[in-house]
Amino acid sequence: MKILIADLERKEFSYVEDQGLRRRYIGGVGLNTYLLHRYTERRISPFDERNHLFISSGALTGTTIPSAARCEATGLSPTGYFGTSSSGGGLGAAIKFCNIDTLWLKGAADKPVYLVVDEKGVLFKDATGLWGKDAFDTVDALKFREGKDTEVACIGTAGERGVRFSSIQNGYYHSFGRTGLGAVMGSKMLKAVCFRGKGKIQVNDRKAFAKTAKKIRERVMSSDSFGYTRRYGSMVVSDVYNRLGILPGYNFRQGSFDNWESTRGRKVFVERYKIKDFACLSCPIGCLHWSKVKEGRFAGLQTHGLEVTYALEVGARLGIVEIPEIFASVELCNRLGMDVISACAVVAYIIELFEKGMISESDIGFAPRFGDFETISRLISMVGKREGMGQLFGAGLKQAKEHFAGSEAFACEIKGLEMPVRDPRGRFDTWMLGYIINTRGGDHLRIRTPVDDLRDFERNYVYEPLSLTPAELELVDMPKAIKDKVLGKPPAQIHIPSMAKYSEELMVLLNSFGLCIRPPVLRTIGPSLMAEAFNALYGYDVDEDELLSTAERIVNLQHLFNVEQGSTLEEYSFPERFYTESVEYGGGRREPLDRKEVQKTLKEYFTLRGWDHEGKIPQDTLTRLGIETWTRS
Repeated sequence: MKILIADLERKEFSYVEDQGLRRRYIGGVGLNTYLLHRYTERRISPFDERNHLFISSGALTGTTIPSAARCEATGLSPTGYFGTSSSGGGLGAAIKFCNIDTLWLKGAADKPVYLVVDEKGVLFKDATGLWGKDAFDTVDALKFREGKDTEVACIGTAGERGVRFSSIQNGYYHSFGRTGLGAVMGSKMLKAVCFRGKGKIQVNDRKAFAKTAKKIRERVMSSDSFGYTRRYGSMVVSDVYNRLGILPGYNFRQGSFDNWESTRGRKVFVERYKIKDFACLSCPIGCLHWSKVKEGRFAGLQTHGLEVTYALEVGARLGIVEIPEIFASVELCNRLGMDVISACAVVAYIIELFEKGMISESDIGFAPRFGDFETISRLISMVGKREGMGQLFGAGLKQAKEHFAGSEAFACEIKGLEMPVRDPRGRFDTWMLGYIINTRGGDHLRIRTPVDDLRDFERNYVYEPLSLTPAELELVDMPKAIKDKVLGKPPAQIHIPSMAKYSEELMVLLNSFGLCIRPPVLRTIGPSLMAEAFNALYGYDVDEDELLSTAERIVNLQHLFNVEQGSTLEEYSFPERFYTESVEYGGGRREPLDRKEVQKTLKEYFTLRGWDHEGKIPQDTLTRLGIETWTRS
C-alpha cells in the first residue's frame, strides 16, 4: 500500500509503502482505523495539530466492480471518540488515480492553504482568498484554477469556524458528513484538497477480475430491491417509515404525519421534482437523482436529491412540509459545510428549548417554530457561522445541553454524536441496537442488516422477524454457519445481538473495499464475493473467513481507541426521552423503551464480541486478534 504523507506545517510530502497492510487492513476505513489507532495521541484536543486526518480510497474503488466508488475520512472526532465518514462520487477513484491508497494529513499550517495532489506528489498553495467562501464557491474557484475534471474535497464556513459537526464536502453534493471532520480540517487551516491524477489501477488477474465483476453486476441487478431503489433511491422507505410511526417528528415527539405521503412521500417527489437519475462510478443502480423546482418561490432551483435522510431530518424532525424548502435547507447546510443530521438535531433542540421557556426570543433574536422555513434557515445559518447563540450551539448537543439544566432528556445525542432519522420506540431491531454500539456514536450507517424487514411487529428486544423468501435469502452472500446462527435452521427469525455483530463486520468490509450500502448491494455482496474480487485484483488467496476475522480486528481497534479515549458503559444508551416518554403516531401509541431489556441485549452483544460486561476488551481477545494496546511513541 502506498501512503502519501502531507506535512502541513513544513509544507513537505513523503511516501510510505507497506504491502503487508493490504491483507491485514484492506483499505478505506480498515486502513484508516489502523493508522489512527497507531499514530494518533490519546486524550488530546481534536483541534490539536497532533490529530492526524486520513483519507483513504476503498480497496476496490476505481475499478469495474459495481458500486466501488467510495472513500473514507478518519480522525479523532470533536466528539472525543473515533471519527470516520464515507463518501462517494468520483473522489475515491481520483485518489487511486494519483497512484496512492491514502492521503495522511499531519500538522497544521500557519495560514490557509489548499493542496493539489497528483502522481508526482503534493503542491501546497495559498488559500487566503478562498478562506471565508462557502463550499460551492470554493469548488467553483478550484475547478476553474486546477481544471474542471479536478475532484475537490473542501470545507465551508462551518469548518473554518470550528462547528463540531461540520463536514468535509466532496464536490457540491457529496460529503464526509458525520463526526465533524470538517472542523478538524479547519483547525489545520486546510481549506481544500484537489485530486487530479491520471494514473491507472493495475489488475493482477484481468480475466478472473472481469468474471467476478460480471457476476456481481448480475447479482446486484437481480436483487428484488434493484428496481425500486433505482426509481426512488433512498426515498423508497419514506412512506414506510411514516406508516410504522418511526419518524423523528418535532425532535422525536411525533412518529407520523397524516399528510406525509402527499407532501414528503416518494411518489410526490418523483412525480413533481425528479428530472433524471445518475450514478456514482461503476454503479448500475443509479439511485441518485437530479431535481428541479418548477414553480413557486424556489422555481428554477436545481439540486441533488431528494435523499430520505433529508426528508426525515428537515421534513419530519424540523416539520418543514414543502419539498422545495427541504431542498433549500439542505443546500444551505452543504454550502456552509455542515452535517445535515447534526444540524437538524441542534436546530430541533433549540426550538424545543424555546417552546419550553428555557431560552427566550431575546436570547435568539427571533421566535423559532417547527415547520417555519424562515426561522429554521436563520438558525441553520447562525449555527453554521457561529453567530449570536450559534456560537454555543455550534459546539453540538453534548456541550450545549450542559448550559440548560433539565434539557438532557431531549438533547438527542449518543456518545456526543447527534442521533438520526429513526425512533427506536417505533421499531427496536438490529439497526436500532446499532445506534448505541456504533463506534462513531449515535448513527445509523455502520450496523445495517442484509436481511432488513420493514413490517411492523410487536416489540422484542432479542428477535426481529424475517420476511425474505428462500430465493431472496439465497442471494444474500453470508457464510452458511453465520446464517444458521443468526437466522436459525431453517431460517425463521433474526437474533438481534448476533446479527448486530455480523452486520457491523459486514459494514466494515464494505467501507474498507469502497462499496455502496444500498439494498441491492447489501443484499447480494458479502464476504465471499469481496474475497473473490480482492484476490483477482491483488493476487491474494484470502477467503470469507479471513475477511471476517480482519473485520473483527478492525471493529475491536475502533472500540479500543474509544476505550483508550475514556468511553464508559453509561454512554451506551439512548437519550432519556426514549425511556420515559411514549410517542403518538397514526396507528396509536408507542410506549417507552425498557432500559433493562436494552441493556440486557447490549450485554449479550458484548459477550458475542468477547468483551466483558463493561465493554472492556480482555487480553485474550486482543491476543486472539493480534491487537496491541496503544503506547506513546
